[in-house]
Amino acid sequence: MKDERVRTARRAVGAAAEPPGRRERGKQEKLRRIKQAAREVFRKKGYEAATTREIAARADVAYGTLFVYARDKRDLLMMVVNDDLDALTEPALERAFRKGPLIDQVVEFFRPRFQYWAREPEFSRHAVREMFEFLTHGEDAGIETARFRARRTQLAAKLSELIRCKQEAGRITRDEDPETIAWLILAIYLSENRQWLEARKPDIRGVIGRLRHLLRLAIQGVGADPREWGAEGESVRRGRSPRRGSSQRSEA
Repeated sequence: MKDERVRTARRAVGAAAEPPGRRERGKQEKLRRIKQAAREVFRKKGYEAATTREIAARADVAYGTLFVYARDKRDLLMMVVNDDLDALTEPALERAFRKGPLIDQVVEFFRPRFQYWAREPEFSRHAVREMFEFLTHGEDAGIETARFRARRTQLAAKLSELIRCKQEAGRITRDEDPETIAWLILAIYLSENRQWLEARKPDIRGVIGRLRHLLRLAIQGVGADPREWGAEGESVRRGRSPRRGSSQRSEA
């Protein structure tokens, strides 16, 4: 009985180690061609002028087959962007976790994204604009569009790790949970990125400077008097004096 279980386990391991079959390889090859065709057509003709029929023809797949892999033209656009952005996240996170002030770490985390969007501004505008429209109107999403949206949560989780490390080191306040701080930082980036891309020729140096300024405001705060952020009433309720902690300013 034991020998039989061992043989079964070995067969299972062997099957898992086997390369994908011909059918699966065919699917992967079609997906590769569709991604490449979508990338080429969008970048050559722009999002508005591109058509799904042209993308299918360039990918050498039947028109109906295209929609097995992407729900619509927006989903095809997101398909192109998703792989590019996924490749940026881990290297950017590795750089961000190097020692330094929080403001520098956050800037380094987002810098590769600004560089990516700046390479082809027209293409980038459409990608960000389509995502904003989707989020605003709450339409049903294809798998690639949903994947694009889910990246916000993933980015917030990565930033939360960074914030938590700073809190554990006593460098920033522990009065707020790291997820709340992370979402505030992410909101600043998303808003600034969209506004920046509307410029005819987005300037990376300029947007990095503005991001740094906005982050400084978020980290340091703008109220010299605690009453300006409602701390007096809150402090009375908590039984302590309304006083800013020096740890909130140390990262600016």
